[in-house]
Amino acid sequence: MARVLFACGASSDYIRNRTIVSAASRNHRVEVIGSAAGGYPRRLATVLPRVLASRGPFDVHLAGFLGQPLMPLFWARGLRPIILDAFLSVYDTLCMDRQTFSPRSPAGRAFHRLDSWSMRRARCVLTDTEPAADFMAREFGVPRANFLAVPVGADESLFYPRPGRGDGAVDVLYVCTYLPLHGVPVVVEAANLLRGRDDITFTLIGRGPERPRVEGMARKYGLANCRFLDWVPFEELPERIAACDIFLGGHFNGANEKARRVVAGKVYQGLAMAKATVIGDCEASRISFRHGESAYLVPMGEPRALADAILELAGSPGLRDRIGQGGRSLYEQRFSEGALAALLDRSLEIAVT
Repeated sequence: MARVLFACGASSDYIRNRTIVSAASRNHRVEVIGSAAGGYPRRLATVLPRVLASRGPFDVHLAGFLGQPLMPLFWARGLRPIILDAFLSVYDTLCMDRQTFSPRSPAGRAFHRLDSWSMRRARCVLTDTEPAADFMAREFGVPRANFLAVPVGADESLFYPRPGRGDGAVDVLYVCTYLPLHGVPVVVEAANLLRGRDDITFTLIGRGPERPRVEGMARKYGLANCRFLDWVPFEELPERIAACDIFLGGHFNGANEKARRVVAGKVYQGLAMAKATVIGDCEASRISFRHGESAYLVPMGEPRALADAILELAGSPGLRDRIGQGGRSLYEQRFSEGALAALLDRSLEIAVT
C-alpha cells in the first residue's frame, strides 16, 4: 500500500477528481489537497499553500485534473515521483477547442510550454482515452510510452440502475455545459426534424457559452418539444437520468477535433445506470463501444442521423433495454471503480520504477 499525495487545480468535486481519488483509495492511502471554491484563481490560492505545507514522505505525488499549474511547485519542492493527470491540455482547451487565445499569442505559447514542461517531468501521464494520449505525445514531444489511458468512470454511490417512469412517453435527455465540442446545435436540429412526433420530447439540462444561441434556435423553429433547464445539483442528476428513455452522451460536434478523441464523462454515467446511451461515432468511442450492443453510435455533426437514431430507439423498447444492459455490463468490466483502481495501480508501478 503506497502513500499518495493528491492535489488538483480543478474543483475537487469534479467527477474526474472524485473517481481518481475514490479508485486510488481502494488500494492506497491518499491524502487529498483540493478546493471546491468557484474559479481557478481562488482554488489555486487555496491549494498551493497547502501543498507547500504538506508533510511527507509520500511514495507518489499525483497532480490531478488541472495539475499543470501545480507541477512547478511539486518540482521545486523536490516531490518525486510525479503522476500528472492530463485529463485536459490547457493549451488545447483554451487555444484550439474554446479558441479563447490564439495558439501563437503570448498566452497560447505560454500554455503550450506549461503543458509540455509538466508532461515531460511526470513519470507517468494519465489521459482519459488512447487517442488523447496519442495527440498529447505528438503535440508536446513526450514519449508515448509515458502515457496511460484511465477512463473517467462514474460515482458509483450515485449512478447505478434504478427504475424509470414507464409512462409510454419518450424523453430524450442531454446534460452539458454548452461548450462547442458538445454539439448542442446538432441536438436542437434533430429535435426540429422530429417536431411532428408528440410522443418524443427533449430535455436539455445545464448552462454554458452556447446556451443563448441554442435557445434562440429553438425559438426560431418554434419548438414545443424542447425544454431547457438550469443545472441541477449533482446528487439529483441520477434521478433525472433514471427518468429519461434515451440518454445523449455526445459529443456531437463533428468539426471539433477534441470531440473526436475523447469520451464525454456523462457517457459513463449513462452506462452505469443501464440507459440506452447515444454517443458520437469517432475514434475514441469506436475503441470502447460496439454499436447496437453497448451504445448507439451516430455520425457526429449530422442532425438527420441523430434524429433517425432517436426514432429507432423510441420505437423499440427492447433495443433500448439490450443496449442499456450491454452498456452496464461493459461498464462493470472496463469502467468501474475496480477497473480504474487496477489502472491506477499500474500508473503507480510505472512511477516508482
